[in-house]
Amino acid sequence: MSRSELKRILGVGDGLAIVVGMVIGLGILRTPGLIAGYLGNPRLILLAWAAGGVIALGSAMVFSEMAAMYPEAGGKFAYARQAYGPIGGFVAGWSEVLVTRGFSAASKAIVIGEYLILLTGWGAIRTWAAAVVIGFFLMHLMGLQVGRVFQNVVTAGKVALILVIICVGLFAGTGASWQPDATPAPQQGLALGFALAYLSVSFTYYGWEDAVKLAEEFKDPGNKLPRVLVLGAVSVATLYIAINLAFLSALTVGEMSGSPLVAADAVAVAFGDRGRTFITVTALVILISSLNVNFLGVPRVAYGLASRGLAPRSFLSVTGGGTPLGGLLLITALVFLLAMTRSFEFLIQFMMFVAISVDAVILLALFRLRRIRERAPRPFRVPGYPWMPGFILLAYLLILALVTGTQPKLALGGTSLVVALLLAAVLWTKSGYRRPGQPTDPNDTTP
Repeated sequence: MSRSELKRILGVGDGLAIVVGMVIGLGILRTPGLIAGYLGNPRLILLAWAAGGVIALGSAMVFSEMAAMYPEAGGKFAYARQAYGPIGGFVAGWSEVLVTRGFSAASKAIVIGEYLILLTGWGAIRTWAAAVVIGFFLMHLMGLQVGRVFQNVVTAGKVALILVIICVGLFAGTGASWQPDATPAPQQGLALGFALAYLSVSFTYYGWEDAVKLAEEFKDPGNKLPRVLVLGAVSVATLYIAINLAFLSALTVGEMSGSPLVAADAVAVAFGDRGRTFITVTALVILISSLNVNFLGVPRVAYGLASRGLAPRSFLSVTGGGTPLGGLLLITALVFLLAMTRSFEFLIQFMMFVAISVDAVILLALFRLRRIRERAPRPFRVPGYPWMPGFILLAYLLILALVTGTQPKLALGGTSLVVALLLAAVLWTKSGYRRPGQPTDPNDTTP
């Protein structure tokens, strides 16, 4: 089927629903307890969340320039391909499909299963997770319009429920974490604690760029995508800082530390155990909204890779409703298999090391594109170039160095996977790959 079968129907509101829906998911439910244990200090906790917001906003601006230049299905693999050629595109795209999005989707499916058991009192986690995955597969078979409307509705519900939690924590809390002697000793030294905390914060912010995967389905993407990315990053950072202020008002850092669901503990301060059912329902809405974006985005990455000869041609098949079918089958099978695992903390740490590594290389692509495509039209230019994007890139490199120094085995595993993808890319491109279609942008001269 042809590329024209993707439906160009998305606007800024849809894009914000995708960004907010994707980002605010599993992380904000599970990581606040981990971060409290890593840092042990309310000021450091808020600093970590604020730093994550600044990095997300700066990264959004950098990606906005490239997204406006190359509004292709699949998003950031396209920028890597333009800057570094097909090998760079292959590594960036397949790392998203197989690791960053596959791992995160599986984690969400597992936790949805846990919460459905809490809510209903019956069933097994793997059974519920499998049912959820199949349900999303069937919904997205019906096309982009169905997925778009569903995303808008559940994201609106998610934001409303989060605002309720923020209000309860702020107004019913007593400022528990700010009381004398309320700060416990951290579980490890400051350097390791901040490195681990920032990996968790990065996981919780990750997904601010997911709207670019659907770039070919936006109306006027050169104008709308930068607005979606920047407004999305600001909205998410505001909500994250507010909800952590609410947690710190309702609970001490010691009470937060290690809690698998800090939001439930915070609401229980005001409503007791009755509030836990509310939090369970809220968690399900949050996770369902976020998981839906995985099923929206990954098929487009696979489609984009195939359109550039970096994946089998079978991924070019598109349903009548505008869903890339091969990619939908792939994400369904991948999440189904990964959901059989149960190691949440390892999954997010491994996933984020790979994601930050690949994203650092893609951020560097901005500098290369400024040099090799100097005269190419740029509907959006990142402010403060080269200092602001340079600062963002430095922050990525510093956290990678910190993680490598404090968790060498994790770094070795993540680096090994990236090297394996690089070798696969070399083999694929040397096998005589062919691009099925023509460039979607007149500035595209990449072979």
